[in-house]
This record gives sequence, C-alpha cells and structure tokens, in this order.
Amino acid sequence: MGDPRILVVGAGLAGLAAAAELACAGHQVLVVDQARQPGGAVHRQPLPGARSLASPAQARRWRALMADVDAQGARIEIACNTRFGGVDHTGTVLLTGDAAALLQPQALVLAVGAREKVQPRPGWTLPWVTTAGALQVEIKTTSEPPAGRVLLAGSGPLLLALGAELVRLGQPPVAIIEAARPFSHPLQSLALPPPYMVEAARHLARLVRARVPVFTGAALTRISEHEGALLAEIATRKGSLGLAADRICLHDGIRPNDTGLTDSTALPVLRLGDCREALGAAAALADGRAGGAALAARLAGLPAPAASSALAREALAQARLARIYAHDSAAALAALPADTVICRCENRTRADLDALGPSPTTRQLRLDGRFGMGACQGRFCADWVARLARPDAPQPLGIPRWPARPISVAELLAAPDLTSGEFE
Repeated sequence: MGDPRILVVGAGLAGLAAAAELACAGHQVLVVDQARQPGGAVHRQPLPGARSLASPAQARRWRALMADVDAQGARIEIACNTRFGGVDHTGTVLLTGDAAALLQPQALVLAVGAREKVQPRPGWTLPWVTTAGALQVEIKTTSEPPAGRVLLAGSGPLLLALGAELVRLGQPPVAIIEAARPFSHPLQSLALPPPYMVEAARHLARLVRARVPVFTGAALTRISEHEGALLAEIATRKGSLGLAADRICLHDGIRPNDTGLTDSTALPVLRLGDCREALGAAAALADGRAGGAALAARLAGLPAPAASSALAREALAQARLARIYAHDSAAALAALPADTVICRCENRTRADLDALGPSPTTRQLRLDGRFGMGACQGRFCADWVARLARPDAPQPLGIPRWPARPISVAELLAAPDLTSGEFE
C-alpha cells in the first residue's frame, strides 16, 4: 500500500490553495517546496530580521490563504528546502533535501509556478548580469536595495514594477529599456481590469517622480565590461547610446515552468497555477482552489465542480497585456553574433549551433551540440535553440521525461524508502 497523502509540489499561491481545498475534503496533504519558507515567487518571505515589502493587498491575500491552511491543522504538512525529482512508472516519487524520501502518494499536484525568459545577448553571461526576477527575490528577502547602479532591460510589466520598487527603496534604476511600446496602446490599456490599471499607475507615478528614463521601442544589444563597470549598448528609435551600470537585470517575459514535467499512468497528476498557464497571482490562487476541489471530487468519484470564472477573466487580461507588450524579438535573435553564448550551462555559442548544419535533429542538438544537456536541462536555452535551429518550424528540444532535473547517486541513497507499507 502506498502513502495515503496527496503530494503538492510548490508552496506558492496555487499549491497552498489546492492543499487547503484537498484537506478540507478530508485528505492528508504533503506540500514540498525548494525554498526555505512557503510563499512562492509572488509572496517570497523576508529573511529573519528583515521587514516585509508586501503591499497591503498582497499582505491581506497571504494572511487569508495561510489562515485557510492553518485551519486544516495536521491534515496539511509543509516541508521546505525539499526538491521534487520526478515520479516513475510505479508511481514512486523521489524527494531530496530536508524531507528526502521515496514515496507513493495517492495523487500528485504540480504547482511549481512560472519561470523567467531571458533572450541571449552578447555579454549576458558576464558577472553581475542577472535576471530581473533574481533581483526581485533579493529585494523581497532582504528588504534592502542592491548596491550600485542598476539597469533594467528586456520587455514586460515586471520591469516597471521592479523599477518602482527600487525607487521606493531609495535606489532608482539608471534606466528602463523596454523593447515594446506599451504606452502606444491607450485603448488596449484602458480595457484592462481596474486592479491592473491602479497598479500600473502607481508604478509609473513613482518612476516619473524619480525621473527614471524609460526607453520604449528600444533594445539592449550588447553588454561589455569597461573600467570596472558594465557598459550597455542600447539601440533606440532615435539612435544608439551607451549606459554604464554596476548591475544589469534582464527580463523577457515569463512562461510555465514545465520543462521536463510529464504525466504518469500510475497516479493522477494535476498541474495548477502558472505551471499550467502563466496568468499571474490572482489566477494562480483561483486555479489552486478550483483544481484542489476538482481533484477531491475526482478521488471521491463525484462530478467535477464548475470551472472558475476568475480564470477566464485573468486569461483575457493576460492576453490583452501580451498584445500591449508585443514586439519583434525574432530579428534580434537571428542577428546574434557567432560568439554569443546560447546555452549557459555548457557554454555553447551561436557558432556551435550553426556548425550542426541546417535544421539539426534533436539528437544532434543535444548529443553533438550539447545544447540543453547541462544542469538546467534546457530550461533557459531550449526556446532560443529551437527558434535559431529551425526558424520556420521550431520544435521542442527533447521530450518531457522524469527526472525533471539531474539526480545524484548520493541523493538517491539519502532518500528513505517509504513505499514498503509503512503507512498501512
């Protein structure tokens, strides 16, 4: 007999909301997360001694969710600093870290959120070039601004939000470089839900008061080191310019963090929140609740509850945002110089990719070119490799398979086997 618990991977909005619904229906739930505390990306908790920078609305949402979780008492167990490795054909799951174990849960809920996209650029692998999301996590956990001058570049609403947060902390960014022209679509913007408009207005007001330059329809084309700093070369509609910074944060949108995730014939597998479709915090919370209720009904042999109307509203809003921030990124990708690193893990360049010839097969890309074969297993390079290798018909780099990430022999040996009837 397997473990009677339902395993939820991810202690963010979707995962915890699903856990609360499942526990309310009488199920025992184990929630695991690789972070040190629950919260996910949106509600990343500050380190001990650091103050929370969450807005009043965010704080209320988090308190309400945790109250729902706490109300279920011992029916929900949360294990942090624990990683999910995958599930095999027998339904056996591998967990590593603090709660390392081999177990056979009753069902598996994947709520691992979204991941940040960063399009390769010359110099993007230099020290102190990071993702915007990495800086956001740093700020949320330490409640302190980064040292030195910060430049934000790429595309998406996160750039304005992060820039406004830096202003609030007394460290305005050098500039924000936005590839799209979001301010050129006033009618589309006015059709967004009121909370989106209020938040955007608050961010823009802070940036305007701090006189932060925001370049739209612009692109960061190259990063180099110059006199102990980073030099960003910017192509704008009015010409080129160079900006010096101590840290450059890149962001080109988000997508579901589903690399390697596949289904299992041995047990129910459910994907929720941004892991299923990247629609933002409000949708993740609604999807978690709806998905948890649907899984509980399925396990009880009952009809599925009605679909959430909140999800449909958020999907429409995100589709509108995508149109507002639409821009041509294909030309910049196609024009990358030969020495540009595409795959960071294996340090493979555009020249290495071109050497494989036209329309290389997945086998050639992975085994001969070593693309997507590093520690991240293609999470950061697969999209760009596919688009460069087969511009007319990009294909996924490999197929979803377990394990979701490389597993060491030591991790396997350290995981107690809980599949031998201990829970009978």
